[in-house]
Amino acid sequence: MTSLQVLDIDFESVCENQYDVSLFASGYESRCIYVPGLLNPRMIDNPLVFGFTEEPYSGNRPKNDVFYCEKWGCKPIPLSGDNEQPIYDHLREHTQTQDSPLHILVDYTSMSRLWYAAVLNWARFAVLGREVIIDFIYAMGRYEEVKRPMVIKDMVTIPGCEGRAYRLRESVAVFGLGFHGLASLCVLDRLEADTVYAFLASPGSSQEYVEKTEKTNEDLINNYKTKTLLKLPLASIEACYRHLAETIAPHRPDGEITLVPMGPKPQVLASILIAMRFPEVACLRVSGAPDPLDVTPTGDIVATRVIVRAETNICSCPS
Repeated sequence: MTSLQVLDIDFESVCENQYDVSLFASGYESRCIYVPGLLNPRMIDNPLVFGFTEEPYSGNRPKNDVFYCEKWGCKPIPLSGDNEQPIYDHLREHTQTQDSPLHILVDYTSMSRLWYAAVLNWARFAVLGREVIIDFIYAMGRYEEVKRPMVIKDMVTIPGCEGRAYRLRESVAVFGLGFHGLASLCVLDRLEADTVYAFLASPGSSQEYVEKTEKTNEDLINNYKTKTLLKLPLASIEACYRHLAETIAPHRPDGEITLVPMGPKPQVLASILIAMRFPEVACLRVSGAPDPLDVTPTGDIVATRVIVRAETNICSCPS
């Protein structure tokens, strides 16, 4: 059994903490080096940087690689956004076997959700009798205008978030809304859900984005199957996690529940944590072709602490 505790924290406490391992991502967004630029490398024993093999020369990627080499002394490790296996290997290599709590920092601002889900799975299944404290940090951003609709490439469950293997009385879909309204409708058609809930980030990084999300997804919001639209604060994963747990609670005994987070990463993280807390709940990863639009930082940072306590060692991580 594994217990998860989710807490909002402030970024100042992150800057003052000492970490055994950190994970960063080097991509094409300019905001992906914003938080690492504020941190002191001396506070992290083993910094790890993973660089996307997709679009390796697009946007700010070359400049971001240079930043990590110069400030952190780390040449980015090439890794596909569709492959999380090396995450387990590097965590195993850079953590020592001891009884004290293990402190990990994850900047998931520009990170594949498979990568940060892998950190959670490693803490859940590969660490026996040791508390793992994972601080997740995210830099809010200003987005370029999305000029084309998302074309769905793949729709699979995130590892560790598979849910029930069989259908029960009802099918429930919980959509996290973002800027890809047509893609969300396509997923809804495929799921054939009996009951639908939707949630979006409000307050978000700006009121403009809240209004844009509502307009982009008005067909799903007004769908006759959609029961409730939840407005959950982007800056509080703890609140999002709690409200999602309360929303699905009536359906958990006999429902097939699927979370489909299509919005900002903090709410994706909250959805992954819900699916990991409740084994009967699934969380989908809907991916499209790479679209290297730049995202610049607003200066606001979301920080979340997840405390993982694994009481048994049933390891389902790839070896």
